[in-house]
Amino acid sequence: MKKAVLKLNNVSLKPQQIHKLRGFVGNLFKDHDLIHNHNQKTGKVVYRYPLVQFKLIDGVPSILCVTEKAVSVFHDLFMKLDTVTIDGMEIPIFEKDLKLEDVAFGYSDETFVYKFQSSWVGLNQKNYAEYENTPDEAGRKDLLKKILTGNILSMSKFLDYRLEPGQTIRTDLTVKPGTVKLKGKSMIGFKGVIKTNFVIPDYLGLGKSVSRGFGVVKKLL
Repeated sequence: MKKAVLKLNNVSLKPQQIHKLRGFVGNLFKDHDLIHNHNQKTGKVVYRYPLVQFKLIDGVPSILCVTEKAVSVFHDLFMKLDTVTIDGMEIPIFEKDLKLEDVAFGYSDETFVYKFQSSWVGLNQKNYAEYENTPDEAGRKDLLKKILTGNILSMSKFLDYRLEPGQTIRTDLTVKPGTVKLKGKSMIGFKGVIKTNFVIPDYLGLGKSVSRGFGVVKKLL
């Protein structure tokens, strides 16, 4: 799978400002729905795994995209990005680091360990209630494992990857809950490590709001 990462090395942003970077770039290139994931005619959200994601990578504001289609759009547009405006401040971009690569993605017979570099927001309104009503830690862990598996399957579906008959995704996790702010609301986010037999390229996101930098994973083993 094609993957590209553009790092804005001279730009300094806080984690809570990443969604503002996404908003600025999405508005600047509003003719390209791959970036902002909204229908141009209706303005409604297009529900799919985001092919263009904004995040901090090693503390550096970065734009990541996956698939050949998104990478081709990404290259033509984002290399023209010379300034960003965040909180009314125009920031010149004079140091860019672009990396293009082919990466592995999909089912494996091996098991890999990944660490969440940013909080994983796996709970929605429905499974949040189930999580809260599950008193024992073992039950909560089983629920989170199912949600994680669902996140991986959803990601693979939108990236046009299908499991072969007999292939099953295995997951395990060791995470701790914490509070995150998402669209002005407090939600539960999880940090820690996960294990799965699915190859996920570094810095892709899992769960909710991955385009805003949540759920970023990086392989440890």
